[in-house]
Amino acid sequence: MKTLALYFHIPFCNGKKCDYCNFVSYVDKDAQMEKYVDALIKEIKLRGEKEGKEYKISSVYFGGGTPSVLKPGMITNIMIAIKQNFKLLQNVEITIECNPETATEDKLREYLIAGINRISFGVQTINDKILNLIGRRHNSKQAKEAIMLAKKVGFKNISVDMMLGLPKQTLGDVKKMTKFLIKSGVNHVSAYSLILEKGTVLYDKVKVGALSVPSEDDTVEMYNLVYDLLSKAGLKRYEVSNFAMLDYESKHNQNYWKLGEYLAFGIGGHSYMNDTRFANTDDFDKYIKSIEENTFPIVMVEKLSLTMRREEAIMLELRTREGLNIEEFDDKFGGHILRDKKKEIEFLSSKGFISLRNGYIKVSENAYYVLNSIIMKLI
Repeated sequence: MKTLALYFHIPFCNGKKCDYCNFVSYVDKDAQMEKYVDALIKEIKLRGEKEGKEYKISSVYFGGGTPSVLKPGMITNIMIAIKQNFKLLQNVEITIECNPETATEDKLREYLIAGINRISFGVQTINDKILNLIGRRHNSKQAKEAIMLAKKVGFKNISVDMMLGLPKQTLGDVKKMTKFLIKSGVNHVSAYSLILEKGTVLYDKVKVGALSVPSEDDTVEMYNLVYDLLSKAGLKRYEVSNFAMLDYESKHNQNYWKLGEYLAFGIGGHSYMNDTRFANTDDFDKYIKSIEENTFPIVMVEKLSLTMRREEAIMLELRTREGLNIEEFDDKFGGHILRDKKKEIEFLSSKGFISLRNGYIKVSENAYYVLNSIIMKLI
């Protein structure tokens, strides 16, 4: 039986959107939370009838928005529907994203009892001034308390997101944050560089000069510091932006990077199955109406050509610690990458940017700063 990852989009936020966020999320629809969860449960049933018998579920991920703003019992009800309509693997990984200011002991216990076994906190930084600048609603004290609370109620698998290249952020801030994460004993860290997205508050502030962000070189220096500190503490890089203790790598993300199949539920959800990408509407009312009428709210379908899948495999797999499996790649896409890209591979190898080892093409540890150039040469 084939495996499948499930993603659930919870589009509600606590009071306001973060200034850098361009995800589909709302701060003014709390009154429709119940209606949305009912629709989500109905979509699970509709999908279960279609795909439930064909697949086993390897991972489940609640993202947003802010899943932890849902009212008591709502996550439990969604989990019950998932278990009723899909077969979960025995070692299934089930993650929920949680903002520190919404983490209460009762909520965390509910998640654990419902079957969620991994929690991901969006902390970003423990500098309160920077948190305020980027529109986060928590402070450093709440972040530290949320992690302690998760450990107290029994979560063994705790991840934290941190951001690099934030306004006013210094190397000292990044060092302090990284050392705090190491000391707190979390077993997974995602370290993302800020991307200024058009249409966000932060983008506009930087564009008009009201705020400035660190240079690209400074952000690379921050990243290198995070890499050094986390590596020494046993959190090894297994993808460009992700670090984990042994056996705590995210199964859900690894499925994405290996071009595995995944099915997304809720508003704006993007899925990938049978070499085809498809997406739900990002219009709240249209999503609800479609589900009420027992139809899937799909607004985009794209069949990926062999070339597109080949290029995507190169792009995603080279980002990982394992690298690109040469035999699997050749079998899946035809051709012979070592022969087809002989000149490029010889050049990249001679510069020390990649290595060929045990049947894999791997990006060298110190060459991630030119990763995009390496990928472009091989696709």
